[in-house]
Amino acid sequence: MSSRRARATCAAAVVLCVGATQLVLAEGAPAQPTIGDLTKRKVEVHKDTAAGGNSTRAMENYRRFLELQNTDPKLRAEAMRRLGDLNLDAGEMERMEKELTTVDQQGGAAITLYTTLLKAYPNYPRNDQVLYQLSRAYETTGQTDAALATLDRIVQSYPQSPQLDEVQFRRGELLFSAKRYPEAEHAYAAVIARGAESGFYQQSLYKHGWSLFKQSMTLESLPSFGKVLDRELGTTPAKAVRLESLKRADRELVDDTLRVMSVSFSYNDGVSSLERYVQQHGQRPYNWLLYERLGDLYVDKQRYQDGAGVYRAFVARDPYSDHAPDLDMAAIEAYNKGGFSQLVLDGKHEFVQHYNFDSPYWKTRSRESNPRVVQELKTNLKDVATYFHASAQKSGRVADYQEAARNYRDYLKSFPGDADAAQTNYLLAEALYEGHQYGEAATEYEHTAYGYPRNEKSATAAYAALVAYQKGEEGLAGADKDAWHKRATDSGVKFAQTFPEHPDSAGVLTRSAQEIFASGDDLTERLAASVYKQGEAKQKAGDAAGAVDDYLRVERVAPESKIRANAQYDAAAQLIALKQWDRAIGVLEGFRRSFPQSPLQRDVTAKLAVAYSSLNRPAEAAAEFERIAANPTEDKGVQREALMQSADLYAKAGNTPKATSMLEKFVDTNPSPLTDAEEARERLAQYAQRSGNVGRRDYWYHEIIRADEQAGAQRTDRTHYLAAKAQLALAQPARDAFREVRLTAPLKKSLIVKRNALETAMDGYKRAADYKVAEVTTAATFEMAELYRTLSKDVMASERPKNLKGEELEEYNSLLEEQVFPFEEEAIKAHELNAARAKDGVYDEWVRKSFGALAELKPARYGKTELTHDVVTSLE
Repeated sequence: MSSRRARATCAAAVVLCVGATQLVLAEGAPAQPTIGDLTKRKVEVHKDTAAGGNSTRAMENYRRFLELQNTDPKLRAEAMRRLGDLNLDAGEMERMEKELTTVDQQGGAAITLYTTLLKAYPNYPRNDQVLYQLSRAYETTGQTDAALATLDRIVQSYPQSPQLDEVQFRRGELLFSAKRYPEAEHAYAAVIARGAESGFYQQSLYKHGWSLFKQSMTLESLPSFGKVLDRELGTTPAKAVRLESLKRADRELVDDTLRVMSVSFSYNDGVSSLERYVQQHGQRPYNWLLYERLGDLYVDKQRYQDGAGVYRAFVARDPYSDHAPDLDMAAIEAYNKGGFSQLVLDGKHEFVQHYNFDSPYWKTRSRESNPRVVQELKTNLKDVATYFHASAQKSGRVADYQEAARNYRDYLKSFPGDADAAQTNYLLAEALYEGHQYGEAATEYEHTAYGYPRNEKSATAAYAALVAYQKGEEGLAGADKDAWHKRATDSGVKFAQTFPEHPDSAGVLTRSAQEIFASGDDLTERLAASVYKQGEAKQKAGDAAGAVDDYLRVERVAPESKIRANAQYDAAAQLIALKQWDRAIGVLEGFRRSFPQSPLQRDVTAKLAVAYSSLNRPAEAAAEFERIAANPTEDKGVQREALMQSADLYAKAGNTPKATSMLEKFVDTNPSPLTDAEEARERLAQYAQRSGNVGRRDYWYHEIIRADEQAGAQRTDRTHYLAAKAQLALAQPARDAFREVRLTAPLKKSLIVKRNALETAMDGYKRAADYKVAEVTTAATFEMAELYRTLSKDVMASERPKNLKGEELEEYNSLLEEQVFPFEEEAIKAHELNAARAKDGVYDEWVRKSFGALAELKPARYGKTELTHDVVTSLE
C-alpha cells in the first residue's frame, strides 16, 4: 500500500471513529504541527495522485477503506452509509447542474450500497436513516412505488425516528400524486399531529386540505386551509402580514388557498357558509380576503347580486375596518354591472353614511392615505345630492329639499376646495330657498358670492341673497325684524361695493347708506363691524373659507378700524384650519409686521411653525420652532418639544450643523427621559458618521453606552437596544484593523499580530452580543464567524517562504490547509449557530448572510434547493 493511500484510509478511519469532534485553539491543548516543523520532517510527495474536491476525495477514501479486510464491522457499516450519502448528494448536485431528467447513475450506486448495508447489518442503529436515504434514491431514479414502500417500512419499523415527520410528508406527496387521497390525508395528518415545530407542518396543512377537497369533503377541508392562512397572514392585527409583502411562492400559496376556500363556500351555502366559518374560526385580520374572493367568484360568474351580497356582508360585520370601503365599492360596482340602477343609488347612499368624514372610519385615518375612499365619497355625495334635488323639484316635498341640502352641505364640508364648489354651493342655496329656509339660503347665497373666486354665479348669488333677506323679513316682527333688517343692510353695502357693475348696485348702495346714517353710527367702524360680523356668522355656520374672505375684507374697507388686528388674526386661524398654508403664512407674516407689540405674537410664531411644516418648508419651520425653544416664557415641556422639532426640520432641510446644534442643546438641557436623550445621541452619532468625524461619532456611541449603564430604573428596552447597537458600531474599527493585517514571511511573526487583532475584534463583538438583543446578536455572531473565515483565507493567501520549491512547497501548502481547518470549523460553527435562530423565528439580514456563507462552506448541505409542490394550480 502506498503511503498516500495509507494516509487516505487512515483518515477515513479517524473520521469514522472521532465523528464531529470540535477543533479549538487554546492554551494547554496538545501541540499541533506547525509550519516550523517542516524543517524537522521528511517530505514525501506522490505525484501520481490527482487533487480532487473534498467530496470526491472522501468517497475515494471510503471506497479504499471498504476494500480493506478484517476491519471493524461498525466502522464498515458507517463507511457504507456515508459513501451512500455522498453518492446520493453527488447525484442530486449533478442533476441540478445539468437537468432534472438526467439519469441518476450515482443514485443507483447509492441504492446498491444502502440495500447491501441493510442486509449485512440488520441491527445497525441508524437503519432508519439508511431507509430514508434509500427512499430518496428510489425517487431520484424514478422508482416511486419502491420509494413509497420504503417509507412505509420506516413508519412501521421505526415509529420513534426523529425524521418521521419528513417521512410522513413524503408519503403524503407520493400518495397524493397517485390520487390515493384518503391515504394521503392520513399521512399529512400524521405530520400535523407532530406540531408546528415540524418543518413540514405548513405544507402538510395545505395538502391535507386538498386531500379532503379532492374527496368532496369541502367544509371539512376549511380548517386546514384556514390554518395555512393563519400562518402566512397572521391571527391578530399586531401580527398581520400584507399579502403583497409575501414572497412570490408564499403569495401564490395564499392565493390558491383563498381560491379553493371560495369554491368550497360556493359549493355549499355561499355567504352563509362563510359567515358560519368566520363565526367558528374567529376574528382574523385577513377575513376580508375571504369575503372579497367569494364575491369576486360570484361576479366572474355574472351572479352580481350574490357577489354584492357577499361584499356587503363583510361591511355589515366590520364597517369601519381598513378594507370595508373597498368591499362597499365592489358591491356598488357589482350592482352597476348587473344594471340594477336603484340598488346602485342605495349603495351610494349607504356608502356616504358609512364613510362621510364625520364617521368613525376617519378617526384613525387620514385622507391622504386613503385617496380611493375619498374619491368614491366625493362622487357618491354629489350623485346622491343631485338625485334628491331633482326628486324635490318634481315632488315639491320640503323633506326632499332638506335631504338634498344636507348632502350638498356634506359635499362642501368634505371638499371645500373642489373646482365646482361654488356651483355646488349655489345649488345648496337654491335648495334651501326652495325649501323655505330663507335665512340659511341668504347665508349660502352670500358664501357663493363672496366665499369663492369670482365666477359666473357670484353677482347672481349676491343679489339672490338680498331677495332671500327680503323674503325672510316678511314673517318677522319687533327686535327679530330689526336684527334681520340690519343684516340685509350690511349685505346690501357689501353687494354694492363688490359688484358695482351690476345694474342694481347704485340703488342698493344708496338705500343702505341712508339707513346707516339714519341710525347715527360711524360709517367706517360700522362697515368694519358689519364685515367682521359677517365673517363670524360664516365661521359659526361652518363656512371657514367665507369667514376668511370677510375677515380680510375688514382691512380693505376700514384699514384704520380698531377691529382690524383681531380680524387679521382670525383670518389666519381659519386659513390654518382649512390647511391653506400659503395664504395663512402671508397673513401671519403681515400680522407680525403690522402689530409687533400684540400679545398674540407668541401664538403667531406657533402658527407659522405649523404652517411652514405643513407646507414642507422645513428651514423656515425650524427657525420658528427655534424661536419657541428660545422663548424663556414658554413652558419647559413646550421648549423641549420645540428643540426636537427644530432639529428634525433642520435635518430635513439638509442643514446638518443646525440640526446637530439643536440636538446637542436637547441632550444638554433634557437628560431625562433617558429614552429621548439616547435617541438624540444616536442621531448625533449618525450625523458625525456622515460628516466623517470619526472621533465625534465614537464619543456619542460611548455616551450612549455610558448613559445606559448608569440608567438604573430609567433603562428601557429601547435604551438597551441603542447601547447594543452602539457597541456593535464600536467593534467595527477593530474588525477593519484585523482585515488590514497582512500575513507575510516569516508567517509566525505576522500571525501573532494578526491573532492579537483578531482577539481585539472578537472582544468588541462579544461585548455587543452580551446585550442579548436579537438583531445585534445575529450581526455580532456573523461578524465573529467571518473573522475566523477571513483568518483562514488570509493564512492560505499568506506569503510563502522564498526557499521552498516543488515538493517542499506542496507539503507546506498541505500543512497550511491543516492549520486553517480549525478556523473554518469555528466559522461554520458560528454561522450554524446563527442559522439555527431561524427556527426561533429570527430571520434577519445576518441570519440570511450566515445561510449564504454556509452554502459556500458546506454546499452539499446548505447549497441545495428542495423541490416541492408549493401550489396546486387546478381544481380538477
